[in-house]
Amino acid sequence: MKKYLYTKDNREVLIEISEPANIPSFFVFALPKSGSVLQDKVFEDICSELNIPLISVAKSAFSQGVEESNFSEEICDIFLARGYGYYGFRYFPSYLKNFDLSKFKKILLVRDPRDILVSHYFSMKNSHAIPQGEMGNRLLKQRQTIQDMDINEYVQNKAESFLRIFQSYINIEDDLLKVFRYEDIVFDKNKWIQHILDFLDLDLPKTKIEFIAKSHDIFPNKETPDSHIRKVTPGDYKEKLNDNSISILNEVFRDVLNRFDYDFYQKKSNIIL
Repeated sequence: MKKYLYTKDNREVLIEISEPANIPSFFVFALPKSGSVLQDKVFEDICSELNIPLISVAKSAFSQGVEESNFSEEICDIFLARGYGYYGFRYFPSYLKNFDLSKFKKILLVRDPRDILVSHYFSMKNSHAIPQGEMGNRLLKQRQTIQDMDINEYVQNKAESFLRIFQSYINIEDDLLKVFRYEDIVFDKNKWIQHILDFLDLDLPKTKIEFIAKSHDIFPNKETPDSHIRKVTPGDYKEKLNDNSISILNEVFRDVLNRFDYDFYQKKSNIIL
């Protein structure tokens, strides 16, 4: 079924809604550059095998050159208690702030914010997809600006905005939330997929789980700055950022690092006193 969603300024976004499955609906959240594309693809494979329809407001809007933030609460009638997986979120959207998520199972994928910022720099500079229209023009201008920007300047400028994305997910923290860390799942996708299925009370044969995991087990032989999958190994910020940037990020993200059990790290100075 085709349905049109309308932004606050009455722009039209087409979204496809299939017949519901006989399951409780669930939500799948992430942060930008947290492994969100990997998670989306894994869920697409899982749900294809189980005939569970997936709906993504963010993906539908992006493909049509519309910012997800332009939607109001009026679109929330698409979020039904049964039948669907709602995914593709890279932040907690304002249109969900007054929507009751307490009865839905929710998954959130996080990553060390210092690695997120490093990955975001290379993505915005080299590989992030550019949609059509006004949003595409804005992203192209950002890309041009970043070409001459040092990575340390970039991560320091963006730190507070990414902190707000982490903080926005406080809204969904309850007993029906399952948090996965990128660092724990990237090298053991079999176990991750099994945990997803267990949490959502779904079932797939072991062979299917192994096939899905293997199809997404992609590790480049060397760092590829122009590729979406640039470098998989956690802790990349230790190589890319200087001491000052790491100290600043450690302070900005102190609560986040503690909340998700990330180590504080400070490079040893090369200066001999």
